[in-house]
Amino acid sequence: MKYENEIFKILCILSLTMILSIVFINKCNAQVVPCDSIEYAITSTPNNNVLQLEGWVNGICPVNFPCVVSDWSWSVCDDNLCYSDTGVTVYFQQFMTTDTIKVCLTTFGDLNGITFTCTQCDSLVFGPNGWMLMNMGNPTGINELQFTWEDDGKVYDLIGREVTQIQIGQMYIRNNKKYIRVK
Repeated sequence: MKYENEIFKILCILSLTMILSIVFINKCNAQVVPCDSIEYAITSTPNNNVLQLEGWVNGICPVNFPCVVSDWSWSVCDDNLCYSDTGVTVYFQQFMTTDTIKVCLTTFGDLNGITFTCTQCDSLVFGPNGWMLMNMGNPTGINELQFTWEDDGKVYDLIGREVTQIQIGQMYIRNNKKYIRVK
């Protein structure tokens, strides 16, 4: 009888814990990240170095949570200077087509009465169609390195320095093989 009461208590505690967990999980919402919906477009032509940037909120920011961006703040920098402007659409014509520039967009907005700030930065280069993102992803031309060596008979220590006298008990490398001199 004593053990039955203990088992009953344990089962009650486990049931209560399970019910509270289910209630808590149902009341929790997924994390809302409005910054994922802030984007911008790059507009330029191959014959003109003027950079036009236009920001927008991609659809509803995020789903079922409308947000309003109240301030668009841009900064564009080359190796020496930074320029800034505000507004949804901005123009920059201070850069040379040989520059690599860094574009940063900071937005301030409201999501259901909560103020949020988002910052995103990208590097741009001038390509065949005008200004474009400098993309380091998806490499298309990496080849395996090919090493060739000749058996030149030279002796090296384990660090790679050429050795002229081999000491007894020391490990060395000759013709890509390791040796230890014992006599």
